[in-house]
Formats: sequence, C-alpha cells, structure tokens
Amino acid sequence: MATRTIAMKLVLGLAAIAAISSTASAAQIDHVILGIDDLDRGVKAFEAATGVKPVYGGKHPGGTHNALVSLGDGIYLEILAVQEGVTVPADYADLKKMKTLTPVGWAVSSSDSAELRNRLSAAGIAVSEPVEGSRTTPRGATLSWQSFALNESSPEGPFFIVWSEQTAHPSTTSPSGCKLQRWSVASPRVKDLEQLRQALDLRVDVAEAKAATMRLALACPKGAVTF
Repeated sequence: MATRTIAMKLVLGLAAIAAISSTASAAQIDHVILGIDDLDRGVKAFEAATGVKPVYGGKHPGGTHNALVSLGDGIYLEILAVQEGVTVPADYADLKKMKTLTPVGWAVSSSDSAELRNRLSAAGIAVSEPVEGSRTTPRGATLSWQSFALNESSPEGPFFIVWSEQTAHPSTTSPSGCKLQRWSVASPRVKDLEQLRQALDLRVDVAEAKAATMRLALACPKGAVTF
C-alpha cells in the first residue's frame, strides 16, 4: 500500500511539473536578418536564388526599410537596407558596404516579456530595459512590439522581441515557400552563445571562431540556398 501511495505521489508530482512547463511561454528564433546596400536589388537577388519574392514591409523611424519572407513555424526573414536619400544611421553604416545579401543579425521572441527576461536573468544573462517600437506597413497597418538587448552586446548575439497581441506576426502575412533549415553562429564568445542557447532551448548552432560569422541555410522552391 505504501509503495502504491509513493508511486501516486510521484505521478502527481510529474503531472504538476508538466502543467507548469506547458504554461511557460516558449522562446524561439523570431527572425533572421540579411543586410544589403540596396533593398530593390536585394529583393531581386533573393527571388532569383530562391523562387520566392519578398514583400515590401515598410520603413523604420531610424532610416532603414525592409522586405519580408515567411520561413514558417513563426519565423520570418527580413531583408534590411538603408532608405534612399536618408543619411546613413551610424548603427547601419556597414549596410552600404554589402553588395550581396549578408546575414547581419537575428531576433528571439516570446509571448511573455517578463517571463523571457526572468529566464535570462536566472541564467545569469543581463539585458537592457525594454523599448517600445513600431512601424507602419504599406497597407496602413501598424505593427507594434517591445524589444530589448543583451547588456554585453555583440554583432553575432540576438536581440529580443515581444510582439503586441494586436499585431499579426510577419510570418503569417509574408510570402511563403522557404523553410529555415539551419541558423549557425560562430563567435569568439562561443561560451556566452551556448549559455544563451541552452537557457532558452534555441534552434541555433553555435561554434567557436576567431571572427564572428553567421550562416543561414534555407530550403526553397529552387532548392537549398545558403547565405
């Protein structure tokens, strides 16, 4: 009888843990960013390589604009360039040097900002205070989000984004056809990236390298494509 009672308690305990886990907001790659010096040329190059034509996403207040492609599973790809006739923002000066589509960044998302920040804090990963952001699509819809960054930021590290409940996620409104096969990040700070990957159980490959590099592999209508 005692053995049965202990077994029942174990089952109930495991069920409670499962219930807690099921209520946790999963973190995942939200989007990956390809930079280029000219957005129109970037859109044409992406379509030629993949068979999928990105849709114009809109302008950011900071002087950039983008085009988007859905990668499915709540993930999308952003092609980013500086707007025509705009003074190049200091943070995006390198975009004007990119003649081909080049991985320049990535974002991690969750539906719960406080929980995401708590998980990072529990793993010893410090982040900045959240900042509100938005942009207007060509159709007049306003996309709103909250974002924050790693305190010890690096070009190969992600930033974090939590979309407003009223905002349709870009992965649901952008052209489909391509799927994310692999997102790989190499860095001199591989231990920090591995710590982040494990803390949030992210679908990203990390490796050690003397210089930071990022690599994106897609499966598209024209076959496998790597940037």
